[in-house]
Amino acid sequence: MRSLTLLGSAFLFISTAQASLATPQEPKAPAWHVVTLSFEGPTLSETKSTFFDYRLDVEFTHSTGKMFLVPGYFAASGEAADDGASTGKIWHAKFVPSLDGEWRYKAHFRKGDRIAIGLEEDGESAGFFDGDEGKITVAPAKLDPNALDFRKRGMLLDVKNRYLQFAGTKQYFLKTGAGSPENILAYSEFDGTYDIGGTPFPALGDNQLHEFEPHIKDWREGDPVWGRDGRGKGLIGIANYYAEVGVNAQYMVVMNVGGDGQDVFPWVRHDDMYVFDVSKLAQWERVLSYMDRKGVLKDFLFTEMENESLFEGIEGGEFADSRKLFYREMVARFGHLLGLVWNLGEENGSDAEILTEVLGSEGLAVLGVENGVVIPGNPAWIKATTQAQRLAFAQYIADLDPYDRAIVSHNLPGAEEMTYGEKLGVPTFSGISLQAHEHYADIILEWLNRSKAAGRQWMITVDEPMGWEFGARPDEETPEHEHAINDVLWPSLLAGAAGVDWYFGWQNNAPTSDLSNEDQRSRHNLWVQSAAVRAFWETKVPFWEMEGSITTENGRKILKFSGDPGKHPTLTLSDEGLSFEGVEEPSAVQFPKKKSE
Repeated sequence: MRSLTLLGSAFLFISTAQASLATPQEPKAPAWHVVTLSFEGPTLSETKSTFFDYRLDVEFTHSTGKMFLVPGYFAASGEAADDGASTGKIWHAKFVPSLDGEWRYKAHFRKGDRIAIGLEEDGESAGFFDGDEGKITVAPAKLDPNALDFRKRGMLLDVKNRYLQFAGTKQYFLKTGAGSPENILAYSEFDGTYDIGGTPFPALGDNQLHEFEPHIKDWREGDPVWGRDGRGKGLIGIANYYAEVGVNAQYMVVMNVGGDGQDVFPWVRHDDMYVFDVSKLAQWERVLSYMDRKGVLKDFLFTEMENESLFEGIEGGEFADSRKLFYREMVARFGHLLGLVWNLGEENGSDAEILTEVLGSEGLAVLGVENGVVIPGNPAWIKATTQAQRLAFAQYIADLDPYDRAIVSHNLPGAEEMTYGEKLGVPTFSGISLQAHEHYADIILEWLNRSKAAGRQWMITVDEPMGWEFGARPDEETPEHEHAINDVLWPSLLAGAAGVDWYFGWQNNAPTSDLSNEDQRSRHNLWVQSAAVRAFWETKVPFWEMEGSITTENGRKILKFSGDPGKHPTLTLSDEGLSFEGVEEPSAVQFPKKKSE
């Protein structure tokens, strides 16, 4: 057991900033800062065998006995974000220490047929650094409940409550986030990123990828970039802009092959699901880690409706090996992010009848055959996964993830029972990423109450409100966003939801739509007004101790959010508007008024 920075074939880095810097002495990073262990193994390249037949897990044990098993990943040169390497000897494991003091680690580097997707200690030693041990010393956390930077608040964890909780400061989390562009990772300055035949958008260039040119001005000297040519300023600029206007979440689909955009996938080629693009994923990680520092939660959606059965449609079976490898690589490369929710997929779990109703038989045929998708198959793989499959997926992700992250799923409107009914009471399933276009409070309260009665309280967020076609319109059309704020955000929070991600709508291919929007300032007023509502709740309403209810009085529907009389305020929404008891009515925050006012 050694405690030097250079430990046999392992190098230790402390990610106190985005770029990890080696230190000549035993490091003492604060708790909640990412520690990266870098191991030197055999020379490998981006092939199926590298990802499928080797596996790195690192066991971290605190002096108190607390233990985490962290999956590692092939990192090529170790600097692939900048040098674009696809070949190398370096493997990484990223760990987030929750406690200060001494942590000891042991590397398990194994090889064998299909070993990467196993969860047991199997296969044979791969040699090199297998069995290497060492220790790190962690300094006390530098906590600040008012900081944007998640490293000063701790990891957001699922505590089986209606809200996520920061593990450091113990604060509960509400979000007012961006639900679009859902293909934000379809960014032209990422390596290996290309459009494979998704819906064309005139607002995008010939490559049909995002440039985010309007946000280059938001990048600041010293902010992260990648590559020798300093790429990434537009997307990093968006994170800075979010910090300025109070956006604290981003909804993103990380694999949309066969879906709407068909421009986001973690692989070298979109049709080879076993070979991952190391440099592209390292660049994703640089952006997503920076979002942590800017206080932005990542709603991380693995699939969408049109491709939710893609893996099994190609390989057969109920849980394809390629899907398991996909989950492992995503958890290994991004599981250290402090603000993260795993989402099984957008609009997952709707059967053929509902899919046909939504898309039409012609729509199904187009998605499967005529959209330029080169993956073999036909609409047979555009089908819903079953409840049993999704429960197996959630369990597998939970088994891989070292931390208590929320695992949720997204639904089509009206398909809540089909999507969630059999998940009630399941420990590994955390809640609902709700798509609804009306009756928000009713749906939220129904499922909050049903999950509580089933013995496993869920969290519910509203992640695609206001209709698929238009969603939240741009400021130039609705500068005050009364419908969004008064009819969606307030009722959702009063019912007990943990927040909203604002979706931009399809908008008939308008330049400000979900997949084509280049300038997040198109909804500047919406971000500011939503953040103001959230700030009122965070500072004036102990929401985690209160709950919503719906009653009918004299034929009038009453939505009330309350707690213990004399201890908590009461907020009541009716056709008379929103009233405040026990808390001062906010003067600079939009809220529902009587309709005649």
